Amino acid sequence: MERIVMVAGGVETLEYFAREMEKHFKEQGYAVFFFDLRQEEKSAKKLRKFLKPRKTALITFNFQGLEKEAGVYKEGVGYIWDTYQIPCYNIVADHPYFYHERLADLPKKYYHISIDRRHQEYFRQFYPEYTDRGFLPLAGSRYEGEDEEGRSAADVLFTGNYTELPFFEPYIHWINDEYAAFYQGIIDALLKSPHRTVEEVALEHCHREMGENTAEDLRIAMSKMIFIDMYVRNYWRGEVVRTLVDAGIPVEVVGKGWEKLACAHPENLILHPQTDSGSCLNMLSRAKLSLNVMPWFKDGAHDRVFNSIVNGAVCISDGSKYLCEELREGEGICYYRLEQLEALPQMVRRLLADSEQRSRIVHAGRTKIEERHLWRHRARTLLTWIWEDEGGHA
Repeated sequence: MERIVMVAGGVETLEYFAREMEKHFKEQGYAVFFFDLRQEEKSAKKLRKFLKPRKTALITFNFQGLEKEAGVYKEGVGYIWDTYQIPCYNIVADHPYFYHERLADLPKKYYHISIDRRHQEYFRQFYPEYTDRGFLPLAGSRYEGEDEEGRSAADVLFTGNYTELPFFEPYIHWINDEYAAFYQGIIDALLKSPHRTVEEVALEHCHREMGENTAEDLRIAMSKMIFIDMYVRNYWRGEVVRTLVDAGIPVEVVGKGWEKLACAHPENLILHPQTDSGSCLNMLSRAKLSLNVMPWFKDGAHDRVFNSIVNGAVCISDGSKYLCEELREGEGICYYRLEQLEALPQMVRRLLADSEQRSRIVHAGRTKIEERHLWRHRARTLLTWIWEDEGGHA
């Protein structure tokens, strides 16, 4: 294997991840081509000249390049990846139930990669027709650009969007009152027990309410409950930020929707518009504390955690099984519990008041991130997998 195809022009964050891995691939002597979703047919013509059978692999995120895009898929013929015998490694940055409809009619050499070990278990159970290639957590990036003049350092920074909860009401009530009660029961159970996953609670409710179902029925049912995942993660995202701002601690938020967060002291909520990955990293490099609220990943990690620490900010986060295995308390990170948010303001005040402690915490975690959790480390793992799968031709 000597050539790598990646994808540009889709979600900015995912392209940033790909560009970070591209650096390592090129250092190792691989030629890299980016298929551009903004000009699919034009880019596909160049792609055909780049591809070499048995010497090229596709590495992508969230099915980009695997959605029957113009130039790479032809009805009645199939994917260009099959024509050229290209193995396709797809890093799925969300739960598989987000992509039920896309998990069909994929290339023959499709390899599914999960960023959370619970996601991986679910994929193995409900999509056994595809190859589970393994668990590959998200990773961090150092800020390597120039500092933005005039930007002050944030005491507490959160990077990510917010959706107000009333937005989800039509989805809860989209069928009838009986289904609305069923969905609300799942949501209430998750808010009461935030250590549990959506699929764990939802499948439990499905079995109780509907008895035995086929795997196909269940995976279709789960794909209709994506809004529950989004509801729960936005509920806790709002609760965590609200807890701090209403305790008198200013929080700078970067992303859409935060002006809709209901809080008693909105003067402590400092709004910044949604921006690109490089600008977020720059702000992290200036921040004292970086606030994280995990998406509903209970056995994986978010890039926000690794980005924060490697760029010099102490990460304040709820935990996950994997995250707590990789980073102990005080190794770049301080953990809070969603069930005990009343303790969060005191933790934050203590850290803001002690610059030496913050420095010690960051130093203890940064070495681990630089040794294990940058995108170059994920690129190395991918090359190893390709080598194994292609019989030593990576």
